[in-house]
Order: sequence, then structure tokens, then C-alpha cells
Amino acid sequence: MNQPVDLSKVLAKTDVEMERLGWTPQQGREYLIQTYNKRGRTLLTEEELLDFLQHLESIPTPQPELSEADPLAGF
Repeated sequence: MNQPVDLSKVLAKTDVEMERLGWTPQQGREYLIQTYNKRGRTLLTEEELLDFLQHLESIPTPQPELSEADPLAGF
């Protein structure tokens, strides 16, 4: 028998992933509306929430702008 998933942990992981990606709450909300037609993570089913987390985890971390990473890039 499968253990029930602790959705509060899944929600916390989505917070971490959204922060890693630099997503604002508005960007997250727009994705949820487009993908699931729901306005917030607490409205998602367990399956949808896990799917959303998997989607976030699959996105590579954005690289900083070249000019920020290399002070010589502008020369």
C-alpha cells in the first residue's frame, strides 16, 4: 500500500523550485491557469501538484546575464 503523499512538503518544494527559477507568484499562477485551469496550487489535485513540481524541476536553472558573470564581457 502506498504511503499518502505529504502535500505540504510538495508545496514547499514547488516554492524552492520557483525561487530557483526566479518565478514570481504571478508567473506561477499564470502557468497553473494555462495548464490546469486553476488559480492556485492548493486547488490542484495531488497528481496535478506532483506534475507541476516535476515540470519545475525539469527546467534548467537560468544562467546569470553574461555581463554580470564576466566583468570583461562588455569590452
